[in-house]
Amino acid sequence: MIISKCIDEKHIYTAWRENGERKFKLEAHEPYFFIEDDEFEFENYTVNKYISRSFTYEKGDWVSLQGKSLKKVIVEQATDIYKSRKMWNKTYEADVPFGFRYAIDNLNELPEYKLRKWYWDMEWQQGGEHHDKITTIVMYDNYDKNYYQWAWFPNDPTRVSFNDDYEGYIFDNEKEMIESFINVMIDKDPDMLIAWFGLKFDLPKLLERCCALGINPMRMSPINRIEGVKKTGNGFVFSKAESGFSPIQQPLGGRITLNLDLAFERQWNDSQRGTLPSMSLEFVSQTLFGEGKSKETIFEDPNEFYRRGWLEDTEAYLKYALIDVELLVKIDETNFCSEAIIALQRLLVAPFEACFYASHMGSIYFMRNADWICKTGSKVDKRETYDGAMIYDPLSEGTNGLHLNVAAFDFAGLYPSMMIARNISFETKSEEPTEFAVNIATPRDFSPVTRKHMLYYKTDKLGLLPRAVLELKELRNEYKRLMREAREAGNDSEVVKWNNNQMAVKRLMASFYGIVAFQGFGWADVNLAASITASAREAIRLAAFKAKEMKV
Repeated sequence: MIISKCIDEKHIYTAWRENGERKFKLEAHEPYFFIEDDEFEFENYTVNKYISRSFTYEKGDWVSLQGKSLKKVIVEQATDIYKSRKMWNKTYEADVPFGFRYAIDNLNELPEYKLRKWYWDMEWQQGGEHHDKITTIVMYDNYDKNYYQWAWFPNDPTRVSFNDDYEGYIFDNEKEMIESFINVMIDKDPDMLIAWFGLKFDLPKLLERCCALGINPMRMSPINRIEGVKKTGNGFVFSKAESGFSPIQQPLGGRITLNLDLAFERQWNDSQRGTLPSMSLEFVSQTLFGEGKSKETIFEDPNEFYRRGWLEDTEAYLKYALIDVELLVKIDETNFCSEAIIALQRLLVAPFEACFYASHMGSIYFMRNADWICKTGSKVDKRETYDGAMIYDPLSEGTNGLHLNVAAFDFAGLYPSMMIARNISFETKSEEPTEFAVNIATPRDFSPVTRKHMLYYKTDKLGLLPRAVLELKELRNEYKRLMREAREAGNDSEVVKWNNNQMAVKRLMASFYGIVAFQGFGWADVNLAASITASAREAIRLAAFKAKEMKV
């Protein structure tokens, strides 16, 4: 589902499909944060030297983790929160993005439908008379299953004829080519644009050239909002041509943008197949399929091909651009990278950009399930240290060398299991000793315990963290069961669907430790992080000692 804030910072645009037809809704939502109930109520806040706006306050049954009563502070625009929150020393949830806020307050589930995806890539001239001009654009539409290619040539636009495998559009200038591409985008109305490093390079270049040529780039957005683009008296300007966008940013209001390289890298790392030495499309496609962006050209030097191929070896140049998009489609359709992110979005019931970083995933899940309002995150000048994972040295342990008849075992979800075992959570910390005791001074190796630093957790009620883990474990087991049933029935599409769902649950559970360890974030808690890692070290040590007892 598409969830985009509008340019006025007061409305949210949501879009989905029913029977393939796009539906949408525009809904006003109040931007707000919280302060403690006894805090002074200012009447106004200053946006700039020309604009002053009014606060609105609302009482309710909201409380902090410590049980302090809170009240809501409502501002007129979402961007006003950052500045106005500084009027109080302590605030709560004043760092929640507007789209996240809307999803948490208004959505309980996301509709399941097939997104219309565009896989796309561009080439632009490097050097010469037409330096930096876009030369060709290639796109694949997963709804009509067609490839499309746009190109232009300054002197002889009839020099190329496309075959029947895809639709080609040839022009004698760059401006008309880009306008045609945008017109087709408006006509076909894709939900998602997928590219390789597209948010860093392709989309910024497209926006830059639109502004340079006097083309209105806002037409690409169903809600007329593109981050970094502003209308001026002379047309449009784009401020992010040099820096590009972040890998998870959603700058094109009303459409999802996905860096396929990021989605693939996350999936590859989750599979524990090691770190890829390169994330170039060439290397990844060679690794996966044993084929890359091979090109038969008159140029031996690749740099010469990029500089001169457009006009001097046109057929090879256009084919090269087409192969890039063919590889994007193949990578995604064989690895289901974009569908895995979409499954995680449905699980979180959140904007698409919330599905990449632990801090986003965990915070949204906690905000939906906690009985309290979390404090606003703050800058950390000096990070607190604590002991992390085990450090096993075969030399000091005397285990180096050749071993036969080796047995191996693994802990299923080690850190989440520790949260459950000790009831480790924000609200379960105890000043009094309990049975759920953690020695955070547990050694990181197999040496004797020489000191103790005990932390305790309550035993009367299950905390938010372990409760969330148990609920998600049950959900993941259900998805795995459905996946097995689909496999037994020979339903490959259902197998993929339920596998994506169970992997989404796994990623969400894995984010919980990351969020409590992320110092400076509102949900961070060093004592919780230290308790989780210490409990894990204790479990590993106990298992190792038991294994040593079994030595023959």
